[in-house]
Amino acid sequence: MKSRLLLYFSLFTSCVFTQIGYDIQPDRPGLGESSQVLRKGFLQIESGGNYQWDKLESMANEPIISQREVSFNSTFLRLGISDFCEFRLAWNIGQGFDLYKPINSTNSFIEKSPVGLSPISLGCKVKVLNGGGWIPSTALLGMMGIPNWASTDLVATSFSPSILVPMEWDLADSWLLTINNGLFWDGEVIDASYFNSFGLDWMATKTIGLFVELYSNYDKANNLQPGFNGGIIWRIRENLQLDLSSGFGLLSQMSDGFINGGVSYRLNFNKK
Repeated sequence: MKSRLLLYFSLFTSCVFTQIGYDIQPDRPGLGESSQVLRKGFLQIESGGNYQWDKLESMANEPIISQREVSFNSTFLRLGISDFCEFRLAWNIGQGFDLYKPINSTNSFIEKSPVGLSPISLGCKVKVLNGGGWIPSTALLGMMGIPNWASTDLVATSFSPSILVPMEWDLADSWLLTINNGLFWDGEVIDASYFNSFGLDWMATKTIGLFVELYSNYDKANNLQPGFNGGIIWRIRENLQLDLSSGFGLLSQMSDGFINGGVSYRLNFNKK
């Protein structure tokens, strides 16, 4: 469940250095979403990898002592269909690793799951408020995971919808506050989980930005799963950006940690 939670968020993540000018606006690497919408005629390609790890508590009847989850290709396509609405398509190719140490044995063994494609998701983001002063820039984001659009071993039981309301406040010329609230379904259980995040972003220079973020997931079984992450972005050109981030769970229900890196590139089809 821990690895599924971070894998799910890897398809719906964002960096929020986006209200200053119209430089590239990636939806990576943080776990909260930006309220900004890609303008009409632009296509943005965002791709990266993720490595997460978790050490499990030893139990007499449970020989697994650690788990690893690798995302080889987590890609996000965003297409601006108007100045207030964008279409989105996301997929993830990954693999899991379980480290076993059988009872009464001194040897450890690694069991690998097949490399597979998680259910492809599609959706859209709509601008609700432009914001200003104490009124936040606000958007509405809806996504839907298609259960059969996946590798055989990763086909979900049902559709996995999500709905999120991202809000942003410009605190100063280079500071941005972002709050997200939303619901998501994982395609396996009927009940929704609640997600929220609180992020603070700082553009240290015109090309280098830093962010920190607190986030949490809360399900019907009263399982609180909070975490913290932070990272850096490097905006090489107005349409090209690199990022690197890392985070960790604050309670045992979350994975011990993860590291994430990627690249984002924007194409302009409005040019004649």
